[in-house]
Amino acid sequence: MVVVALATIAAVPLFVFEDSSSPASFTGTAGASGAPEVQSVELVMAAAPRFEPDVAGLSDRAQIWHLARSKRDTSARLAEVARHHEADALAAARLVAVDEFADQERLEVLLAAQQAEIDRQAERARLRAAELKRREEAMSTPGPTTTIPWDTTPHADGPSDIQWEALRFCEATGNYGAVNPTGKYRGAYQFSRETWDWIAGLDYEHLVGVDPAAAAPGDQDRMAQALYDLRGRGQWPVCGRYLP
Repeated sequence: MVVVALATIAAVPLFVFEDSSSPASFTGTAGASGAPEVQSVELVMAAAPRFEPDVAGLSDRAQIWHLARSKRDTSARLAEVARHHEADALAAARLVAVDEFADQERLEVLLAAQQAEIDRQAERARLRAAELKRREEAMSTPGPTTTIPWDTTPHADGPSDIQWEALRFCEATGNYGAVNPTGKYRGAYQFSRETWDWIAGLDYEHLVGVDPAAAAPGDQDRMAQALYDLRGRGQWPVCGRYLP
């Protein structure tokens, strides 16, 4: 700017002439003394360039800065939301795992029960087949069928329900009202009246004198268990083979 101003000042004399007719000269009347009076001066100067800010550039930079900050804030918020969602997802996963574990436990219990029933049915069929075979052999084989001592030691765990069922089938084909041909042995466990009253007098006095074949199935079951606990399976010298 300084260089331009100096150049402009230096060029001023070139535009000033003595000729009074020149429109660019100094003109005037001297007055009384005749000295010239300056009437007007026309000065041409080149305008200095003004500072023009790059508004578009600054606007673009501001927009980019705001966008970057917005993205950073958004990313931070998204990260926080993601952390919360991750925690919720983990909590939900734990609940699902617990439910699945419970379902798995229930399924295993169900499968175990089903397998136990399958095993029971298989054991029932095996014992039934063994008894039928024994009967067939007894019909064709002469001689005594007693094979178990009368006084045996009971098993600590006792007979299972399937084993008791096999004994009842052997003794009376499972009939709680059965009576043998002589009338001496009665009920599903073929108690004699003497043995029945003896056991009843020890544990179940209200059953003393009751006909074993007329007693309720539950009472017969309890009397048989009491007899087994005292003398073991030997009280059923033939069919006791199905008891432990």
